[in-house]
Parts: sequence; structure tokens; C-alpha cells
Amino acid sequence: MQKELRSQIDNIQLRIDEACKKILKESNEISLIAVSKKKSIEHIKNAYEIGIRNFGENYAQELEEKVKQLNYKEIIWHFIGPLQSNKAKSIAINADWIHSLDREKIANKINSECQSANKKINGCIQINISGEASKSGLRPEELLDFADHIKLLENIHLKGIMVLPSLAGDVKEQMIKSKKLHNKLIEFHPDAKYLSMGTTNDFESAIKFGSNMVRIGELIFGKR
Repeated sequence: MQKELRSQIDNIQLRIDEACKKILKESNEISLIAVSKKKSIEHIKNAYEIGIRNFGENYAQELEEKVKQLNYKEIIWHFIGPLQSNKAKSIAINADWIHSLDREKIANKINSECQSANKKINGCIQINISGEASKSGLRPEELLDFADHIKLLENIHLKGIMVLPSLAGDVKEQMIKSKKLHNKLIEFHPDAKYLSMGTTNDFESAIKFGSNMVRIGELIFGKR
């Protein structure tokens, strides 16, 4: 497993390097998040030994179990799934980052749970950039007001935005729109420097259009 995993991770890194060269960007500016949902502890251990430190999970209970079993201080856990109020405590305690903040009520609950746990958490605001009814996230025009609210919460560090462009739509147009939106956020909140955009199917394009945080699962671990 490890040899194949190393080959896949090396290949992704090469592709990231090439994508960065085209836009005169340093590849170490790109954070690679290995999406490990539904993958075994063994998969994560092997990826960790190869050098991966950022792992993404979609489900609160799965994240909690993995954090308990993998007591590695260097692992940075990213929660990238939809947020539910009844899971806020578990996510607040176990995640280092949340990419899917999109409701004041849940953001307040996360903040409160972090305060109880005496910790800070990094947060990205999820934007529904494709406008699909089935997708989570705020409308683009809601971003700045919501960002102002997050900045009032002492235990959440606003780090940027997360988008999931729809492959059924004009991906290029959605990515350009996402970058413009991110630039607008940075004008008001300079520390919100992360644009979490790009997955297995489109991460090279995402880097071209300004992403500095890509979330890749299948290309690393294979199909679920």
C-alpha cells in the first residue's frame, strides 16, 4: 500500500509544482489536504509517514474516532463536511480547521464549545459559488456581513473561504468569481488569506485561478 501511496502523492506534488510554475507561484504556498473520509487508520498512518500532515474529514463521528486513534500532534484535522448543531461540540473539540461555516447559529455554537474547551479554531466561510439549491454555503453577497460576524467570535480565526465549483457549470467562470470574492474579503479581513478550492478533478485549474488550499481524496487514496 505504501509504495503505491507514495507514487500517487509524488505524482500529485509534481502536478501542483507544474501548475504553480505556470503562474510563477511557489508550490510551498499550496496546502494539500488529503481527504481521508471513509478511509482506514492504516491509510492515514501511511500517508503521514510519507509526509502528509493535513487530513480532511466530512463526518463528525468519524473525525472523533480517528483523532482518538491517531494521537499525532503534527496532524492538522480539517472538517470539510456540512455542519450540524448536534455535532458542533465534537467538531469544535477535534478539528483544527472548519471549512464549512455558513450559519451564525452554528458559528456561535462552535465558538462557545471552543471557549469551553479552551481552544481556538481556524475557520473558512463556505460560499455556494454555483448557486445550486442542493449545495451548502452562503450566497456570495452574504459573505462580508457573515465575515464581520465571525470576527466578533473570539475563538474562531477567520482564515478565508471554501468553494466547491459545480462541474456541471462553467468551472472557469465559477473559479474566477471565487477569486474576486476572496480578494474582496481580504480587503476587509487581511488575515483571511486562504482560498480552499479544487479537488481531484479540478485542482490544477483551481491553483491557476488563485486557490492555495486543495482538497484531494481519490487521487491519493483511490476510490471509496
